[in-house]
Amino acid sequence: MGLIRREQVAGMNQHYQNYSLDYFLDAQQRIGFTSIELWCGAQHFWLDEQSYGDVLALRRKLQARDLQVVSLTCPSFSYAYQYTPFSPEVREPCLRYFCKGLAVAEDLGCHIMTVNSGWGCADREYSDAWKASVELLGTLAREAERRGVRLALESLRRDESNLVYDLAQAKRMVEEVAHPALHVMVDTIAAGAAGERLEQWFDAFGDRLIHMHFLDGDPYVHNIWGDGNEPLEDLLLCLKDHQYQGYLVQEVADERYFFDPAAADEKNYQVLSRFFE
Repeated sequence: MGLIRREQVAGMNQHYQNYSLDYFLDAQQRIGFTSIELWCGAQHFWLDEQSYGDVLALRRKLQARDLQVVSLTCPSFSYAYQYTPFSPEVREPCLRYFCKGLAVAEDLGCHIMTVNSGWGCADREYSDAWKASVELLGTLAREAERRGVRLALESLRRDESNLVYDLAQAKRMVEEVAHPALHVMVDTIAAGAAGERLEQWFDAFGDRLIHMHFLDGDPYVHNIWGDGNEPLEDLLLCLKDHQYQGYLVQEVADERYFFDPAAADEKNYQVLSRFFE
């Protein structure tokens, strides 16, 4: 049954962090992916507040394998750089880092960069943490507009963030940032953990919903399709009903897939390929 286009399904390199970039790219080409979301982990592509890796060399590698970077992720969350800076003193390094990510996206001809709210220190006033996230995302949105990149805000699980952890908080963040470059994406794991349905996100955001991390949840773990309990065909029918044309990024993130990520991707792709047009 043709419900999605092959190029909509995008691989991701996060679970290849024990392997080289070439190994990841070769695997994507062999399996059949044509689109990828680039996770800028140091093992594959260097990114910090001062500099980033060789984009020209990366583009040559991609072109040789007929692969396209359609979205970009700057590692944050448990890393040094946060969308909610822990203190005013680290705001500028955090902002410079994410702005470098936008520069990489622009250099790659990639028009989407994923973002989240970050998380506030447990002993910090909630209102202060929320304000810090709004301010940083607002500044980043202005830079994104200048570079022709759209930001795609995802919610996180409640154990990952005390800020944007459900649809309601995502809507509040978008309204408070109030910038046209800030859009929304669904992470099906975070949405499932919050007890939310995909239809609710489309109803809330319409065409502002431009991107997805599309995994098989249980509902908390980033499983490959077939290893969780999400109704794949029903979800794809929902996408078709709402005429969703964006990418479905396979953000495989559970550590049990790290030992043989290519085998996991192969199995995942075979399940999804049954629904290709």
